[in-house]
Amino acid sequence: MKILKLKLFQETACYKKPFAFKVAETYPLPPYSTVIGMCHKVIGAKPGEFYPMNVSVQGEYESIFSNYQNLRMFKGNDKVTAMPRNVHQLLNVELILHIQAEDETINKIYKNIIEGNETFTLGRNEDLVRVDEIKIIKEPSIIKYGDLDNHNAYVPLTQIDEYVQGINYRLNTVYKIENNLRKWEKVDVKYIEKSTQEEIENVLQDEDGDYIFWYK
Repeated sequence: MKILKLKLFQETACYKKPFAFKVAETYPLPPYSTVIGMCHKVIGAKPGEFYPMNVSVQGEYESIFSNYQNLRMFKGNDKVTAMPRNVHQLLNVELILHIQAEDETINKIYKNIIEGNETFTLGRNEDLVRVDEIKIIKEPSIIKYGDLDNHNAYVPLTQIDEYVQGINYRLNTVYKIENNLRKWEKVDVKYIEKSTQEEIENVLQDEDGDYIFWYK
């Protein structure tokens, strides 16, 4: 299977946390489900069409700010009400994404980004993406010890020791439809900031020296 590496930039972004209704809180990095969804949109996947893939998410942002937006909600069968909602947004987001999938899938993502004539989004529909770098990389190597001093990252708990400092999240990955509802598969991770300078054993490293933390 091939590995695609993307370096992306977003001027603003909100990766909304589930069940955050009165205040639209954002994750510090896009969750796996958001990245997988973007890839499927790039491919042009039809409803119900699924391409298996593994992803790694790293990056940073300059700051976080808030603004107000109108949230429209249905009350009853035909009544619509609106209320102002505080939305948290990230400013100047830089992301490093690794995507591993079947060769045909990676080739299609690569081609559609390179030859595409439309804009891409990650998060909300208004969160536009600028592709700063895209390439298919070689098989990563394993290094005995890796210092997390380059980028903030989601690291699955199965890949780190308990003592490693970070913020715990349970992130959505992929879903199945059961009783007309989405049932999400989830993975437990720690969001580790580069400022912590944590050290991880037996970490994957790509040809550019960036680490890879597959979610599965």
